[in-house]
Formats: sequence, structure tokens, C-alpha cells
Amino acid sequence: MERVLFGNGSHAELPMILEAKKAGYYVITTGTMKDAIGHQYADEYVYGDFSDKDFIVKLTKEKKVDHLVSGCNDFSYTATAYAGEVLGIKGHDSYENSMIIHQKDRFRKMTRSLNIRTPFVFECYEPDSLDSILNGIRYPVLVKPVDLTGGKGVKVCNNDEEVKRYAVDAFKLTRQDHIIIEEFIFGSNHGASFLLKDQKVIYGIFDDEQYGLNKYLVLGASSPSRDMKEESKKQLIDDVNKIAKHLDLVDGLFHCQFILTDEDEAIIIDPCRRAPGDLYVLLAKYTTGVNYPKEIFNAEIGKGVDDSYIVENNIIARECIMTERTGVIDSIHIDDFVRKHIVHEMIWGKKGDVVEDIMKYKAGILIMKFDDMDQMKYVLENYSSLVRIEFKE
Repeated sequence: MERVLFGNGSHAELPMILEAKKAGYYVITTGTMKDAIGHQYADEYVYGDFSDKDFIVKLTKEKKVDHLVSGCNDFSYTATAYAGEVLGIKGHDSYENSMIIHQKDRFRKMTRSLNIRTPFVFECYEPDSLDSILNGIRYPVLVKPVDLTGGKGVKVCNNDEEVKRYAVDAFKLTRQDHIIIEEFIFGSNHGASFLLKDQKVIYGIFDDEQYGLNKYLVLGASSPSRDMKEESKKQLIDDVNKIAKHLDLVDGLFHCQFILTDEDEAIIIDPCRRAPGDLYVLLAKYTTGVNYPKEIFNAEIGKGVDDSYIVENNIIARECIMTERTGVIDSIHIDDFVRKHIVHEMIWGKKGDVVEDIMKYKAGILIMKFDDMDQMKYVLENYSSLVRIEFKE
């Protein structure tokens, strides 16, 4: 039986883990969250840091692993790409190219060399150098670590004082020796998940992102996008194809978050080659009818992507269950109208759980399918009342 090592075993990796089990592979998971749900479906779990590339190499050798699949984390992908390159295991980009994709400053430089518009950035290697950077800068700007996702360490700044204050936090969070000060792009927030074959997009979805109390953490995403025009979609696909060819990317997923400007230009903000979190792969699967978890798994074990699907155009929303208050959970309320549209749910919040960090806490994820855009619009506009965490008083 061939062995597959997954670089994590959270709920985000579970769809790919299940595809691996279905296909008859021996599954090994790793990561430091011992109680993560994905480990329960693995044949074996080994405690360890999935972002440590040398650890992944060592574990792959010790467990006689045949294939590597990254976790839903940028550090996991780069560590997996490194191990694959060192050990000659196919399915991932070169380590160098994985770092270009997953480090914001290096990605910005590469895209500008290809005449692909991305936000302009200034690199900052120490807080004392900020004065020279900020001289004449136009506000607002974003302070960002170069290597983190999920909005970690990202702050919108409207003056020099705010930049200096938040830069200190960004330096504490990054694993690199510098941070970036980035041009703020005005527009609406979106995501796109593409499957590449022979360095060209063959399948894809475009979504509208929703945010809650935490303006840097995506609460939900819905597809098809209500905002995007066909010309904007084509422009983004052309940009991704150009990137794929330039970096000689292997078959598999290319996901990105982007800003759609008032001029209908799609500006890539954050790209990645690993599966997005919070069951986004199921949003893509239910929207298109393309089995994204299976194709991501097959691509990462070197089998490529199946191009024979007949693409569907379903109306799907994937929404996290969050709250704007702390307390002890009594129950999770899901309105009957919402419930009849659920096609997949994963709820881990339960009675008695304590909610402390309202900026990050999630009680579960719902994926809903609608008959028309008006139904989806109603649910999204009223989501906080239709789906809510109720607390003990």
C-alpha cells in the first residue's frame, strides 16, 4: 500500500484526506494540534511542526512515504515543496518558486516584471528605517508580514504614527527579516480557485467574500460572483496563465484573493498553491461539479488534473459560524430556511464551550446551495440572525 504524508490534519485538510482513504492509500498526518479532526481519519499521526522543512524530510524518510500532500497553510506548502525537491518526490513546484508564490514581496516583484498589476510595496528591514520609507507616502497603506495569511499582522494605516505602531507587531509575527508597507487598493474583496493543467487554467470559480467583526478574516464566500464581469474574469485567468508559464508551475491548484477595482480590474493580493482553509475546496466542488478535493490530491501526488469534467454553474455559499460576543455557548441556532439549503455542514462548537476571542472563534462551517441569486442574497444579508450562537445568561 502506497503511503501519503499530509502536512497537517485539521478540518481544512479533511476533504483531501478522505479522498486519499477512498483511493486506498495509507495516510499519515502530522502537525502540532493533536486533537485535530483529520488525524482521526488517518492511519497514523505523528506529532511535529509541518512548517519545518527538515522535519518533513526526516519524517518522509523514516515512514517510507511515497507521496507528499501539503496542508492548508503556506508554510506547509513550502516545506512540502522543499522535501519533494530534496527527495525527488513529484507533485509540487520547486522550492524556489514556492517561496516566490508564498512571500508577498517576492510575488509582487515577479508579477511586476510580467506587467501584471499588483499593489506597490516598500520593504522595511528594521523599524528605524521607516522614516525614510514614509517620506511622501500616500495614505492609506497596509502594514503586512511578508509570509502570513488569514489577515495575521495586517493593519490599515492612515498616518505615520499608525504605521510605526503596527510595524512593531508585524515584525514580531513574521519569520522573515523584513515586513512590507503596501499600497491600499480600493475595491471589493474576492477570491478565485483555479485548477491548472499544462500551465493553463482549465477550471475555476470566482467568489464574493464576506467579512464579520474581523475585517481581515474571511467569514464566508459565495459563488458565482455578483460583481465580476466576463472581461475581469478573463483578465485574471490570463494573469494566472502568465504566472504559471513563467514559473513553470506543476498541475494543481492556484488560489488567490484579489481586489476588484471600480475600473473592473482584478488585482491579485494573496496567491497560494495549497488548498484554502475552512472547506473552501467544497465551495468549489459544489459550485462547479469538479471534485476539487480529489483533483488537488491527485495533482499533489503527481497524477495531474482530470480535464474531462462537464462544468456546472451552481449557486453556493460557504459561511463560517462566528459571533460578536464572548460567553458560554448554550446552542447554535440555524433557521429552517437556511437548513433546507445546507448541502454540507461541519459544526464543532457545542454547549458549554467558552468563547473568548471573538475575532477568531468559529463554531463551524455551512455550505448552502440555492435555487437563485435572490435566495442567496437574502441569507447572506441576514446571516447573523439566521445562523447564530446563543449563549447562557
